[in-house]
Amino acid sequence: MEAKTTLQKIKENRHFYYFLVPFLLFFSVFMLFPIIFSFYMSLHRWGGLGQATFTGLKNYMRIFTDSTFHTALKNTIFMWLTSTPLILGFALILAVMLNQKKVKFLKYFRVGYFMPFVTSTVVVGVIFTILLDSSFGLVNFFIESVGFEKIPFLTSTTWSKISIVIVLTWRWVGYNTIIMLAGLQNIPEDLYEAAEIDGGTTLQKFFYITVPMMRPIILFTFILSTIGSFQIFTEPYIMTGGGPMQSSLSVVQYLYNSGFQQFRMGYASALSYVLFAIIFVASYFQIKIGSGEEGI
Repeated sequence: MEAKTTLQKIKENRHFYYFLVPFLLFFSVFMLFPIIFSFYMSLHRWGGLGQATFTGLKNYMRIFTDSTFHTALKNTIFMWLTSTPLILGFALILAVMLNQKKVKFLKYFRVGYFMPFVTSTVVVGVIFTILLDSSFGLVNFFIESVGFEKIPFLTSTTWSKISIVIVLTWRWVGYNTIIMLAGLQNIPEDLYEAAEIDGGTTLQKFFYITVPMMRPIILFTFILSTIGSFQIFTEPYIMTGGGPMQSSLSVVQYLYNSGFQQFRMGYASALSYVLFAIIFVASYFQIKIGSGEEGI
């Protein structure tokens, strides 16, 4: 009876559902169909339309023995574990500074910190490639001018990853600062006033009030940073091309190389699903640990 009543309500208000048709069509054609078709491709050796050979789970099994994928995954995890604490740490400090009542022109500071995020990633990559160049880069010019040797930012197997971490930190600090600033403004002022009455210092108020109250926001930004780090592509592609010697190759760049340079579409599709699984598992554990839930 309840189901019949619900169907009757849907029929009576069917005109409202017509407004969903454009979105559902767009979503089905550009989102749902590619997701389903890419999974179909991952089960085949793809040679183009009409040239698909069913291989089952061979593409997925190959990933476990693919040394290049393992290298790309290690590079991606390194960039994630290195950049995320820097990004969130600087973002929280800047947000606390901007949240002070004495700060003037707050709106202009917000715009200034947010500008790196809205700047084209390709443009950012090109600019930092020029700045960090070993021969004529401005950064090495200043390093050499104070008596130190030039640093091979883009040509060293170690510094190539660090250079990308620097770019990621510069690009994403402002974005996370705005999110954390919004969270700070929702903390009741009464807590800080009570702490001052009890003789609490600035550091004590930060660690015993600000950080605990900001825990949901920090968790949210940490998950966003995790997803973004595992999807990094443009920065290493533009700045280093994944080199030298695959030292800065990311998982998404390897996926791109496999699919659009080597035309192994089936294998690239399998890589995309494995990457999704890695991000899903990492985010799941972060939510469980961050929310204090048990039974992981």
